[in-house]
Amino acid sequence: MQVQIAINKTNKFGQSQGGDTAEIVERPRGGISLILIDGQGSGPGAKRISSLLVNRAVSMIGEGARDGVAARAVHDYLYTMRHGKVSATLTILSVDTSSRTLLITRNSNTPVIVRHGQGDIEVLDQEVPPIGVYPLLRPDIHQVELQENLRVAAFTDGIYQAGAGRAKVLPCLESGLQKGDISLQQVGEDLFLSVLEMDKKRPRDDMTLAVMGLEPGPADHKARSFFLSLPL
Repeated sequence: MQVQIAINKTNKFGQSQGGDTAEIVERPRGGISLILIDGQGSGPGAKRISSLLVNRAVSMIGEGARDGVAARAVHDYLYTMRHGKVSATLTILSVDTSSRTLLITRNSNTPVIVRHGQGDIEVLDQEVPPIGVYPLLRPDIHQVELQENLRVAAFTDGIYQAGAGRAKVLPCLESGLQKGDISLQQVGEDLFLSVLEMDKKRPRDDMTLAVMGLEPGPADHKARSFFLSLPL
């Protein structure tokens, strides 16, 4: 199997910088993690917060910390630094080859959508507070066995609240994850453009959509590739 990741993002309309930050880090015991953080508000201030928090999570996971430990530490850091007056949402998606599981860690008001290998859709939408506000906080952690055609979508509230809101966004994302005849990169791009159209291409908030999947691949193919495209 091959792990594939597609991240599409844009800023709130009229803003030159957004408060969403997404990064990828290799796990020292095998696998890869994607960290997605949405800082409160938008603009440079929110971006500074989310970048600091993502860098801390990347560092801890890269040093071998478990995802739940990293999430708690990032929360403690923000709570201490801003005295409980600034919040951020946090989602970590991890393919952990040592346990052969996909780990989903959430402190967010937006759900995570899981498309299981056989095609069943599961929406992880348990209410869990954002980081940074309450002194004692636990993330919601979900575990899924690794399997071919497993796909998962995580996103910030700019995606979730686009257009008419979640009533249209969730069905759009769920149906898009079912498209097995196109690449994961194309799935991510198509879904992101569909949601962007719901806001008439003038997003009311920063938007980030991250899609991770396990696709069939040749067993003897060990080369890794990375593709990045961004405006300057």
